[in-house]
Amino acid sequence: MKFQICLFLSLFLTSLISSQERIHIDEKGDTISQISFQEKWRNKDLGLSRWDSIGKDKKRYTILKKDLYQAGFIDYNVIKTEINNITPIKITDSSTIIIEYYYKDDLCSSTSDNKWTKKEIDYRKIFLDPMRNNLTKDNIVFICLFENGINLKNSPNKKDEYFFLDKNNFIKESVFRSRTLCGSHAAIKPNGQILVRNGEYRVDYFAQHLKPKNWSLFFDNKN
Repeated sequence: MKFQICLFLSLFLTSLISSQERIHIDEKGDTISQISFQEKWRNKDLGLSRWDSIGKDKKRYTILKKDLYQAGFIDYNVIKTEINNITPIKITDSSTIIIEYYYKDDLCSSTSDNKWTKKEIDYRKIFLDPMRNNLTKDNIVFICLFENGINLKNSPNKKDEYFFLDKNNFIKESVFRSRTLCGSHAAIKPNGQILVRNGEYRVDYFAQHLKPKNWSLFFDNKN
């Protein structure tokens, strides 16, 4: 009987979330239909990302932003020093850094709750560990950072831990300034070049951007 009650509540909550009224807003700030919203969001030529939030009126606001990719320059040593401060990971001056960033209040899934249990972390690592190992072979340091305010049950003293809290939100304010549904990735080279991709993406796919022919699409030189 308890199982049946739990199943009913789960189905009820899922139905409630799915039926929640949504307001769709495009990158120009105009309210549009759901169909038009989906067409724009899926059109990669437009270079749009998305952020969802719950308003005071309990409606879900889905907003498009023109920031799928962001390329520029940053002080590599400042970022490296901050990572060294908030994690036990020591980064050499020759390493490229890839960060997978998780935002507070991200409505990426119906189970999002600003809590990451040890079980959830372990499950996520089953997917990420093989990719991280391959990146390490190419002198790429890969870490997952979580916006301050997320309850992260990681193991900070563990030697191979790579899930950490962005304690002062320094990395968020320096790199990930635009909250995006399902997180963001950033690649930072020792020469200060930085490429950010906003939105759900696999880190091994994102790492392909580091190939010279792909990197040159965002930067003039081939470094």
